[in-house]
Amino acid sequence: MRQQLAIFTLLFFLSFGAKAQQGYTITGTVTDAETGETLPFANVFFAETTYGVNTNEVGQFKLKVQQPGTYDLIVRFVGYQTYGINLRLEDNYNLSFDIALKPEELNLGSVTVMANKDENWQRYLQEFKDAFLGYSKNSSQCKILNEEDLDFYYDRKENALYAYSKGPIKVENKALGYTIDYYLEEFKNDYSRNLNTYYGYTVFTEMEPRSKRRERIWEENRKRAYEGSIQHFFSSVFEGKLEEEGYIVLVAKDVTNFGRVLDPTNVNLRDSLNNGQSDLSRQLPFENFLYVTYTKESETPEYVQNGKPGGKLNSASASRLGKQVSWITMAEGKEVIEFERTGYVYDPLSFYSSGYWGFEKVADMVPINYKPKSEEK
Repeated sequence: MRQQLAIFTLLFFLSFGAKAQQGYTITGTVTDAETGETLPFANVFFAETTYGVNTNEVGQFKLKVQQPGTYDLIVRFVGYQTYGINLRLEDNYNLSFDIALKPEELNLGSVTVMANKDENWQRYLQEFKDAFLGYSKNSSQCKILNEEDLDFYYDRKENALYAYSKGPIKVENKALGYTIDYYLEEFKNDYSRNLNTYYGYTVFTEMEPRSKRRERIWEENRKRAYEGSIQHFFSSVFEGKLEEEGYIVLVAKDVTNFGRVLDPTNVNLRDSLNNGQSDLSRQLPFENFLYVTYTKESETPEYVQNGKPGGKLNSASASRLGKQVSWITMAEGKEVIEFERTGYVYDPLSFYSSGYWGFEKVADMVPINYKPKSEEK
């Protein structure tokens, strides 16, 4: 999940390229905001994509992007605050940045640091992996490669568990063929409210398949993970292809003493869209809840067992798995969800999702620049 981006010192220059030029080139230098010294080997990437590089020995970087769209440019260096800026790439041009990072101030307050890798640490690690990777079939083929870099802090006053990692959490996803660097900004397990929340910034690297068969398996799994995802849903709304892509959308209202009540009339979200901040985006306003059914795939046994409210897997329930159902509701104070053709959402905190989409975690993520092979030109 992306958070609102913190903007630090920023200078940038635009140099327009020839129309024949393909794609975009972003260059720059990363320095310490207090000393002015350059920061070698800082991580520079567009969040939730496969576009990422490290700065060289003198703090310089060059990042190339092929597809137009809106991206979150993130810079991370151990011991410094995360730098982020939202970039909209519409025309062919180059960007040059001078980026100054501020030293990080870690205030743990009343929390107790679990520095020793004891039984409690092992228990908290398992809690973290369950919430972070999830319970889906793909999660069984995911592994955190640097578990020892995770620290856990228990806040007695809040009765909550926090997780922290100085560097990226490195995930190997053999189901989808990605290695993932996840830069964790916050992880909180609130025991009193039975609520788990986390967010951070992700960059993907495609693994090299050792055979054509493995390459086909990865592509099939990626396509399956993408289709029916919330990213695929918003892309389908943008394209006006909800029915074609397998979605049925109804409106639900909270009614006193009756819970959520569905309006049986299908909603045409395409007719509800407004123009966004640019030609690349659209805005979706709605009230109450959207009840979204993805008809091309059934819910999985793993979801029935571990994610579905009141779900319990047995021989009877396994034989009558339903279609994948999710809910969307607008966050308090928000009026629209703005998104692009890729499924990129400008403000992920503008809405909440639950149901099947709430069940899918890092193990089921594909980058926003992913396209099924059948759609590539």
